[in-house]
Amino acid sequence: MISIKKWGDRVKYSRQRELIREAVNQSGEHPTADAVYQKVRQKEPTISLATVYRNLNQLAENNMIRRVVVPGDSDHFDRAMEYHEHMICTRCGSVVDVWPEHPLFEQFQALPGICCTGYELVLYGLCSECADQKEQ
Repeated sequence: MISIKKWGDRVKYSRQRELIREAVNQSGEHPTADAVYQKVRQKEPTISLATVYRNLNQLAENNMIRRVVVPGDSDHFDRAMEYHEHMICTRCGSVVDVWPEHPLFEQFQALPGICCTGYELVLYGLCSECADQKEQ
């Protein structure tokens, strides 16, 4: 299980960081750093893209948001810290949450002769919108 750290555990509070975290948490999608930057600039016009990147990295490193690595594209960020995986839609490029019944990490940890400390899994397929369009 991923632990969520509160402000003060390892990350000092800042207004800009809180705005960045709010932008990720309020997004109904998995925003990129650029999308977060555009959202935060509405409230904090002087913020730089470098500040957004730095704070997103700190938030992800401290398990306050989750980084979603998308091969060949920008990283995306996720507010949901509960166990789940991600699928990339091969038609529209959206990042979709996939909620397996059993955590894959437990299965990897149970493999004999290895000590699995983490993994990156990328699923590809069609999101529900694109699958519906394909059927029509």
